[in-house]
Amino acid sequence: MFRTTFSVAMLALSLSAGAVLAQTTQDTPEVPQDMQVKKLPRQSLMGPRFGFTTFTGDVAKMRQKGGLEPIMTQFGWQFETQIVSLTGGNVALMEFVLLVGGVEQDEFNTSIGMITGYRLKGGFEIGAGPNFSMTKEADKINTSMVVAGGATVPFGDFYLPVNLAVGIAKGGPRITILTGWIMG
Repeated sequence: MFRTTFSVAMLALSLSAGAVLAQTTQDTPEVPQDMQVKKLPRQSLMGPRFGFTTFTGDVAKMRQKGGLEPIMTQFGWQFETQIVSLTGGNVALMEFVLLVGGVEQDEFNTSIGMITGYRLKGGFEIGAGPNFSMTKEADKINTSMVVAGGATVPFGDFYLPVNLAVGIAKGGPRITILTGWIMG
């Protein structure tokens, strides 16, 4: 009985070892060096933003009728989390941009943009996502789709972003230019 049990155990062990060896020796496709994912901690960056938004189309006309200019200043803060870092230096990222606009015109336009994007090693970046905004007189939240591009230039632990965003919305596109800085 002992010999039978021992023989069955050895047979099972050798079959399982063979299966493990077969799995580890199978050919796997090579991933190009610049497309490999680094095992790095996520870097979270944040910093102030300032710039302006220009309104076009029907929204610009409505603003002028209401005594407001078709352009307003923007001030706010950006929160950024890098989702994936590649060995070539490129990163996939998620940004949240909180802005207050139109203060110079006695307006209080608040907005939040959620941008999912991609930044190349050299700093060029593109992204897109939803934007939600509301003025102090509005009783509803306005929505738009934002497409953004720009560059973030590193200076040691300090980064200087310059971005152009186009908000695609009912009443005409809104064009925003923002800059600021990010501390790493």
